[in-house]
Amino acid sequence: MKFTFGNLPTIGWRERTARLVDLAVRAEAAGFDRFGVSDWKFYQDCFVVMTATLQATSALEVESLVTEPYTRNPAITAAAFATMDDLSDGRAILGIGAGVESSTRVWTAPWGHERPHPVEAVREAVDVCRRMWRGEEVTLDGEVVRVAGAKLSFAGRPDTRILIAARSPRMMALAGEAADIVHLASFYVSVPSHRRNIGHIERGAERAGRRRGSYEIDISMPCSVSDDGRAAREAAKRPAAIGILWTAAADEYALRGWRRPDDFRVPDDLVRSLSGWNFRQQPALPAELAASISDEILEQFALAGTPEECAAKLRDVQRALPEVTGVRIYAVPPLPHGKPQYDGYVDMMDGLGRMIELVNAG
Repeated sequence: MKFTFGNLPTIGWRERTARLVDLAVRAEAAGFDRFGVSDWKFYQDCFVVMTATLQATSALEVESLVTEPYTRNPAITAAAFATMDDLSDGRAILGIGAGVESSTRVWTAPWGHERPHPVEAVREAVDVCRRMWRGEEVTLDGEVVRVAGAKLSFAGRPDTRILIAARSPRMMALAGEAADIVHLASFYVSVPSHRRNIGHIERGAERAGRRRGSYEIDISMPCSVSDDGRAAREAAKRPAAIGILWTAAADEYALRGWRRPDDFRVPDDLVRSLSGWNFRQQPALPAELAASISDEILEQFALAGTPEECAAKLRDVQRALPEVTGVRIYAVPPLPHGKPQYDGYVDMMDGLGRMIELVNAG
């Protein structure tokens, strides 16, 4: 199983850019295979952080987790990733998604703050990048993406990898059809739900004539690890609350036509209470809401506890979902009042390393 550390920079991050790079170096030493850099607009720029991280590490793969095809022209993105790929001897991964959430504060012609035709936009962006990396001159008048005579003026590598992040069935099918790495971007830690999602991926792969195992599948798991298991579980409640809102379609960016999974067991009154919390603007989950999330509910949406407890749960996931080849750890450190966020991540890295070692040892 490949491990990715990835949720920075994001809401609440106030540290210097160099500390993002330092955490990537620490993640590599702890045993992580990959480091994902968020493309939240107006935080430290994703591509700049990726480049610095690739230069500071020797084996760590670094991915955008994820960028999008609206505010960043795909032809320019193709050139940026060809450059990073060249600098790092193939360790850069283009992670892309629809950008429905992260780009809403950025006005983009001609759509304004809308992000229409997300599946078509990602499909077209992937096509432009792959063709440019093969050395082609690309002209495309697509549903969303439009480029004319786009051609790299230096040699790219045609097999630069692409990750597609997906939550909707259509995007999952596209990922199965076109991605090197399919990233299931749900925080719902449910084996039946993941099994359904894998079915969408496989249908897309079959449509493209791809065999099972020719692409990776990784899942997102909010994770807080500490020798103080209770502190870890408290820290994990914030991302778990986000996962509840996403899964219940109670978020302002809920996918059209989305319905709650049949095995969703969160009480309606908790969903209603959480829906009044704006997690994109408030770094902390209000205490009264956190108190409403029991350990039983938390376990459905996060990986939290001691390194040993978390490793055991990940081994259970491996046994139940052998198609899953990796996990993206959405790391959330236990953070005593007044302690800098960076210090919390540093403190947690040893525990994450122990968890990874235990999982890899079987």
